[in-house]
Amino acid sequence: MCGDKMGFMQRSLYIAVTIAAVSLVASCGESTSPFSEAEISAHRTHWTQRAPAAYEYDYRVTGFFISFVGHDIHLVVRDGVVRSATDVATGAPMAGQLTQWPTIAALFDEVAQAADAGMLRSVRFDPVLEYPTEFDLDGPPDASGSVFATGLRVLP
Repeated sequence: MCGDKMGFMQRSLYIAVTIAAVSLVASCGESTSPFSEAEISAHRTHWTQRAPAAYEYDYRVTGFFISFVGHDIHLVVRDGVVRSATDVATGAPMAGQLTQWPTIAALFDEVAQAADAGMLRSVRFDPVLEYPTEFDLDGPPDASGSVFATGLRVLP
């Protein structure tokens, strides 16, 4: 339980430190991010207009030094809150607080923060609902990696 929470906290800390470091460097010059705030905002607006009240998707992180790296985690979200997180391979519930797992809105927040800091290497959006399905973060070795959100299904 504590290990998974620490893993999420470590990943969040690595991302925050990397964003802060890159922001400091970027503030001395032009932003290196090829993704504009307006472009990301437009995708977020489309998602918000179409966002289902209940959905599920598989979440996967690679490259960060966290306990659940490389695991597919099945998330169920209702009314903007993650209600369950299950390891796809084992079917076991993930230990720790459910608040550690991201909704699609939280993924948009990560994409926007990374773009602002110039550490967003790439981002792909779903062609229909326009949520981020994959984004790659550039940073120090322990803060570089990819985040995947796949198989989103609307729930009744």
